[in-house]
Formats: sequence, C-alpha cells, structure tokens
Amino acid sequence: MKLGFVGAGAAGGAMARALAAAGVPVVAVTGKGQERARALAAVIPGCAAVPTAQDVADRADLVVLAVPDRAIAEVCAAVRWRAGAAVVHCSGAHSLDVLEPAREVGALVGGCHPLQTLTGTPEDAAKLAGSVFGIEAEEPLRGMLADLVERIGGQPVLLSARDKALYHASAVLISNFTVTLAATAAGLWEVFGVDRRDGLRALLPLLRGTIVNLEQHGVPNALTGPIARGDAGTLERHLNALADYRPDLLPLYRELGRHTVPLARERDPGGAADRMADALLALLDGEGEGAE
Repeated sequence: MKLGFVGAGAAGGAMARALAAAGVPVVAVTGKGQERARALAAVIPGCAAVPTAQDVADRADLVVLAVPDRAIAEVCAAVRWRAGAAVVHCSGAHSLDVLEPAREVGALVGGCHPLQTLTGTPEDAAKLAGSVFGIEAEEPLRGMLADLVERIGGQPVLLSARDKALYHASAVLISNFTVTLAATAAGLWEVFGVDRRDGLRALLPLLRGTIVNLEQHGVPNALTGPIARGDAGTLERHLNALADYRPDLLPLYRELGRHTVPLARERDPGGAADRMADALLALLDGEGEGAE
C-alpha cells in the first residue's frame, strides 16, 4: 500500500517520516508551500514532492490530509477520488463528515489523530512511538490504520463520531491549558519582581516532578499540596493574596480548587482532606473565615 500526504507541516511531516522509517512506502507529498514538501520528500526514499493534492491522490492508495481543520473539507472536495482509494484526515475534533465528497464516490474514509504535541521539527517523528492515535473508520480501513499506527510504535484507540469532541477537549485540557497554567503561574512571580521567563524556569522542575508522579502513581495519588493535606489555613492565605494582588485569577484558582477537593478525598478517604472538605469548599466558594 502506497501512502501520500497532503500537508508537510508538523503532523504530516512527523507521520510521513515515522511511517517511511517503518518501511511503509510514502510516495508523494504536497503542501501549501512547496519548500517544506520538497524538504520532506528529500529525506524519504522514493517520495516525490508534487504540485497538488490531486497529484498525490493519483499516485497513492491511501492519502493523508494533514492540513488545518478548517481546510479539510475544501481540500477533499477539490480532488477527484477513486473508488476503493482511502482518504484519512488527522483532525482530533472533526468526524468523517468532512470527507463526504470522497465517500460519495466509493472511497474509504477515516480519521487518524496523533495525540501528541508536535512542533514541526525532525525530532517529532520519534515522539509518535508510544503515543496514542485516535482512529475513526469502518473496516477494512480501521484495521489498516491500526496496523500502520502499531508499525510506528503507536497505540490505536478506536473512536466513534460522537466521541471526537470530548476526546479532543481532553487533549486541549492536558496539553494546551497546561501552557496557559504555566504562563499564569509564572506571571505571579512578576508581582514580587521576578520576570515571567525566570519564574517559568523556576517552576519547570516542579512541573516535571508532577508528571513523574502522574506516570508512577496515577490519579489521585499524584496529588500533593494544601488541598491534599486538608490545609485550610494555607488555602485561605492563597485566596487572600490573590484577592490583594491578582483578583482576576481568583475565579480560576477557586474553580480548580473545587475540582481538586474530590480528588483529595478520593486519595485519602477519612484523612484530613476528607474531614476538612466542607471547610475547604466553603473557602473556595468565598464563604469561609476571612472571606469578603
């Protein structure tokens, strides 16, 4: 089976490199800017950089549309697909409806989303080993995609159309919003005179330690900190300090705290956090001692 890629950016480049390294023939690639397509083809034996998506479809048995979500439907509609060909998008959020023009002429359609943060560097291909890939497709394409994922060391997870939005939301929560939280936490250091960049540098070892704890101990046992200890006094001091210096962050801190209390209770049933749960929640709701 010969593969082709429409899109030579972060996802397309990583997947094409990884599959080619695993011995899968990648025969054609195109991109919005041909420079990246030519650079990608140059490192994949037997791969040609071609001008259009149609050229890729004419050469490949399975075409991966590794383009931005907003462009998938337009690119798919612009190609004359063959019955029996396979067309796959890499979106974590879209269902297969965006590939309807291909399905209407008898092509097999699917989705294969790498659950990994990719930055467009050659090292991205190595990140895919061990990563989950969300697959939406019917047989026989479902099995074909699962086999390709396993060949590069990935873990296929089968999804339905109704699963996609929640699956993608979970990825945004753990990946994108971690960056938001890091920027927010590091920004607090500016209040006491430390540049956000230096604040982030100081906090990164803590973040790495948290990831190690999650890998080794899972949820909820990786949880530490004042809520996990049932430490209402420290929690109140945090809330008061935020009220004084960064009141805009109080809603975020309170909401995250509300979601943390049940984890703390689950972590140690009958322990301090369990016994102090009502007091902790009252503080987070602005009803406890010292609340305004």
